[in-house]
Amino acid sequence: MKNLLDHILSPDHSQVHFQPQLQELFNASVQKVAILATSEFEGFYYNGGIGTYYQALSQHLAADGWSIILLLCQNDTEFGGKSQVPNLQHIFSTVEVDKVLNLQPIHRAILAEIQEQTIAQWFDYESFCCLFFTQAILASFPEAVVYVEFPAIWGFGYRTIQAKKSGVVPNRCLIGVTDHGGFEWLRETNHRYAVDHPHWFWQAYYYEQYSYENADVTYFPSHFLKSKVESYGWKTSQAVHLPYFIPIVNLAAQKYDVRTIRKSLRDVGALIDSPLQDPQKIPLVFFGRLEERKGLCTFVEAIQSLSPNISEKLEIIFLGKIVQLESTQLKGLDSQQYIDGALKGKISYQILPNLSSLEAIELVRQLPMPVVCLCSLQENFPNTALEMGQLTVRLIVSDTGGFQETLNLLSRTDGVRWFEPGNVISLATFISEVISVPPEMPVIPERAFLGTVNQKLLNQRLEYMTEAFLKSAPKESKTPRVTIGVTCLADAGKVLDCLESLAGQTYQNLEVIVLYKNSAGKPIPEAITRAKVQFSSYQFIEWNVNQSLGAAYNRLVELATGEYFLQFSSDGIALPLMVEKFVTAACESDSVAVVCPDMKLDHNFEVINLNDSSLLKLLEFNYNRDLCALFTVELLREFRYSEVRDLLALNWHILGAAIATGKEIAYYPYPLYLSDSPVALSINPEKFPKERYYLRQYLSQIEACRWTQRQLHLLLTCVEQLWQSETQKQGQIWQIQQEKNRYQALASQSQAWMQTALQTQDELDSIQSQLQEAQAEIERVKAQLEQVQQQTPVR
Repeated sequence: MKNLLDHILSPDHSQVHFQPQLQELFNASVQKVAILATSEFEGFYYNGGIGTYYQALSQHLAADGWSIILLLCQNDTEFGGKSQVPNLQHIFSTVEVDKVLNLQPIHRAILAEIQEQTIAQWFDYESFCCLFFTQAILASFPEAVVYVEFPAIWGFGYRTIQAKKSGVVPNRCLIGVTDHGGFEWLRETNHRYAVDHPHWFWQAYYYEQYSYENADVTYFPSHFLKSKVESYGWKTSQAVHLPYFIPIVNLAAQKYDVRTIRKSLRDVGALIDSPLQDPQKIPLVFFGRLEERKGLCTFVEAIQSLSPNISEKLEIIFLGKIVQLESTQLKGLDSQQYIDGALKGKISYQILPNLSSLEAIELVRQLPMPVVCLCSLQENFPNTALEMGQLTVRLIVSDTGGFQETLNLLSRTDGVRWFEPGNVISLATFISEVISVPPEMPVIPERAFLGTVNQKLLNQRLEYMTEAFLKSAPKESKTPRVTIGVTCLADAGKVLDCLESLAGQTYQNLEVIVLYKNSAGKPIPEAITRAKVQFSSYQFIEWNVNQSLGAAYNRLVELATGEYFLQFSSDGIALPLMVEKFVTAACESDSVAVVCPDMKLDHNFEVINLNDSSLLKLLEFNYNRDLCALFTVELLREFRYSEVRDLLALNWHILGAAIATGKEIAYYPYPLYLSDSPVALSINPEKFPKERYYLRQYLSQIEACRWTQRQLHLLLTCVEQLWQSETQKQGQIWQIQQEKNRYQALASQSQAWMQTALQTQDELDSIQSQLQEAQAEIERVKAQLEQVQQQTPVR
């Protein structure tokens, strides 16, 4: 226990490094390191979207002299830092966090806490793993500038960005986020109006939004996507426009005939039913993942609407991955089932689902004068258009902002027909039009032009990164006055240890006010008497035992002379750097509040309250103790503590008010103090409903005009999804009751049938008995007749 406590009190208790045997993999003299954290990378997943983006990014950063480390999330493969992939010096996956990193007890406690939580905590697990890897890489390259890029989707960068904003991650590390489209947008464009796990989606929405808004530099590839997240209430003023690099298609390879390419596709597992039946038929290709948001339904319905003399001229090819459909009306089907149900036996088609993006592009390139349809209802900045725009194919494209911006980047206008997104008639009209005219040979962009565009994009990215590095330079050191209000309202015996830990703080500009309860006519507790002597520079205020805890807090704020106020319980032990870390985080992020998790110590230790700024999660309220947070005194005078008696979760109220009104908040990822378990002011689960009720009451007093658009949007989404859950629950209950009634009816009917059968059996037994008696009587009479006949003489 003593060794554990000594470790926790050491300044480096939250540092993390690679295992010694892995350190030799790294060239510590490298000056520029880029960490690409993603769940997708072309070559691992055959993904044509985000994976292609990261592959191109690694290529161009490596060409500029960056050493690239790929950190794969949501992956079960262990790489151990070794890489055989071009442009990647090292590859790790989050699944090997415990094997390649030398984790400290605090890191293990955090991961253990998350793993015990609900499915929504999955985001936090991946996010903390990314933070630990980032810290270890920074330690391995002490002289290098380090650039880390995350996709906004999944929120992998959430905890790393929090750590950067609170000063845990140094300023030589720059964190970038690129928005490829998040789950709110995917739900909308997939027409997924009902969800099965609302808590999972709430967490995704929040992590993605936070990452987008708080990275050092945030890129949006298309103005369409920026406007889309704005409609959800995201802040976008800090984001910069940067399209994807163009993945240049290799057109120098020799073309083979269609039969040869089809044979090679069979070798990679493509599902091909038959070769082209008629070379005169025109290949019509749906290019993209086979799902609603890519316009699958629009395409299928357009094909259905074509006249027979048009459709018989076509060979239809679906070139994309088969997935489970998500729209409310098609839920339960996959894309294969949907296509077969709509077209099988009516129109000839083929589905090729198992190709990598490179193989799919090559197939299209080999087809004779194909027509390619890009049908998405909405688009971010699709690689499909960057790729198809380089081929001599005729294009029918959904007129979305994302497609417009993508093809404009290529300067591809020739051979392109635009149809209204989601309009079946518009798409069918252009299909009919394009196959009714002689095939044209579209003019495509030159290779040299594409290379020039990519170089400009790289220069722009490096310029954005340089600007962000300059903005994130260390700020001038400040030492604002901090007032610590120590409440000694339950167990005065622990106050001496608490005050001793405050006296040992490295931060000096402190004011400490101790508020203790004392009943009228009773002597001052002995511990307080001793504390007054030992800590004579501290203020000691006697407090009426009949007053509420909130009133005590408000009194301490009134007495505070500091710029910041930290409410601290007398059963807590501050780590030596607690106040310094709080103040650094506040100054680095210009925050009105800094919060950190709690740490309980017994034979081991446990990390709890891994809090974040998700108001929906806070409103659920199942925390067993109050929050420890540094607030500006100005904030606490704007939002006074509730003075309702017997409430304990008072700092959670203040945090909720700060979130609702869009205040800047910093989140220190590691605990800065220890507390006993159980603490004197612990919140019992039976008190949760009351605490939850008054938390809502407190927030309801804030004028509606002060709430941010984002929080209102999320609350309305929450209400809708909870209503859906209740409706689904009632529907399930109704179905169960109907089944129960049906079984009861069947049981009643069966019982009636059984009763009838028993009665019939009784009647049959009775008749059988009567028949037997009658038969016996007949036999008796017959015997008597025979006897009479024998006794009568013959005449």
